[in-house]
Amino acid sequence: MAAGAWRTVAADLRLYHHLIGMQIRAQAQYRASTIFSAVSYFFVTSLEFAVVFVLFGSFPSLTGWQVGEVALLYATTSFTFGLAELFGAGIDTFPDVIRRGEFDRVLLRPVSALLQVLTNDFRLRRFGRITQGALGFALALTLLPGLRWSAAKVAALALGVLSGAVIFTSVLLLGATICFWTVETTELTSLFYYGGREMTSWPLSIYSEALQRVFVYVLPLAFGAYLPVCYALDKAPPFGLPGAAAFAAPLAAAIVALVAWQVWRFGVRHYQSTGS
Repeated sequence: MAAGAWRTVAADLRLYHHLIGMQIRAQAQYRASTIFSAVSYFFVTSLEFAVVFVLFGSFPSLTGWQVGEVALLYATTSFTFGLAELFGAGIDTFPDVIRRGEFDRVLLRPVSALLQVLTNDFRLRRFGRITQGALGFALALTLLPGLRWSAAKVAALALGVLSGAVIFTSVLLLGATICFWTVETTELTSLFYYGGREMTSWPLSIYSEALQRVFVYVLPLAFGAYLPVCYALDKAPPFGLPGAAAFAAPLAAAIVALVAWQVWRFGVRHYQSTGS
């Protein structure tokens, strides 16, 4: 049974690669438009990053965080969210799929419904945010000349970025499942998805203890950037957590993804056609 499950996963990954490849080849036919969109998106997201330096023009530090440290946190969150936005954007457009009655066709195809939804809206222009995150990360390092790196710190950041992308995508999936009953996503989904990106781009210590607990224990977005960055900067995590808690990011992501997957399956099983 285990071998059969792994073969199914491998087949889904090959199909995912094929579907994404088709969209990339289609968009590559319009290179000038694609490049212009990516560059425009890069500059728009860079304006968000510039807020960090505008803020520190008036304040020398933010709850003990210096400008380079906040820039590193903001860039890491931006890179993490960029990955989720790139590979999970199809979920974000799921309400349109439901409204147009296209999910009925999705269910008729002998392919995973979630796989089809994930690959529904892959856009190369979203590399603009990832590029902004990468360049912001490089800029932050120039502001932190005394930062001492180690293999463990690099591993913590890498695991955090990948895990954070999974958590953000899982939040979108939970919101998409709500569409089976409401047709529209709720503002709560936007609050945790887009609002979560903004809030975790800044030190959690600026928020109330209750809100910090939400992002650590309830919807663990803090594992995507905040805890790994704290580990890299040798800062103490909140609530007396050990620094090694940053390495629990994959576990946190797996739990949230499993919950989202089970809720999605429940929604698919109880989906009723729109009749359109």
